[in-house]
Amino acid sequence: MQTINDTIQTSLFRHLRVSVVISEMVNHKVNQFKNKFTAITGQIKEKFDQVDQVFSLQNSGSLVAKFQRGDKQPLLKSADFQTVYSLANISKNKTNGYFDPFDGGRYTPSDLIKSWAVDQVFNQYLRPLVELPVAGIMLEADGVIQTAVATSSAFHWPVLVHDSFKGEGLLEKYQLTGGGIVTVNAKTSKRPQSPIKQLTIISERVSEATIWAIAGLNAGTAKFLRLINQKHLSGILIDRALGVIEFESGKLAQKQVF
Repeated sequence: MQTINDTIQTSLFRHLRVSVVISEMVNHKVNQFKNKFTAITGQIKEKFDQVDQVFSLQNSGSLVAKFQRGDKQPLLKSADFQTVYSLANISKNKTNGYFDPFDGGRYTPSDLIKSWAVDQVFNQYLRPLVELPVAGIMLEADGVIQTAVATSSAFHWPVLVHDSFKGEGLLEKYQLTGGGIVTVNAKTSKRPQSPIKQLTIISERVSEATIWAIAGLNAGTAKFLRLINQKHLSGILIDRALGVIEFESGKLAQKQVF
């Protein structure tokens, strides 16, 4: 198999990498595909830059900044703004309020915006490429990872989850054949008091994974364990007192004893 990588610089992400695995392709067709891939990554960069212009919390002229100042026009004029705002409300309700983009009454959907943008560009530009000889595609943006694998391929994406509090010690190696994975920790997410130090969620879409990862940090271990069961969540967390807890489809790993 051959892997083609491209690293993209955007105003929305510090680091963005797209990887494509090709199972079989003659040399001249590989070059043709590389040209197509370069054009697509250019479109991805342009899309992310457009999203940043609409949603940037640092730009006083962005629609989010205007909305924070009391201007309701963004809800009427921008379909993307309407979509994210609706998703924010839905996400708050389904997580029992633990994911709250209106924290303190101020609309600050920064966590949601980035993962929503990844979902958009992946589905629009990358997922349509996944059919043999393209065995799989992965987009990684600041630790938010979305993958897809051709249905007729045995390929999988190995994704390592490390303990960011203990010298990058390996917690788990997931073999993804599609879907998204998001890891957050309490310190970098500005939730240092959470009993959950680090939380990884696997879901079909990275926006969904991000919502539950942030909700988990806010809920704390005891409450989030109940949500894991109720919502059939999959992933791994590090609790300050209990240590590592793995869960899959709402069930805690059998090796975990409480």
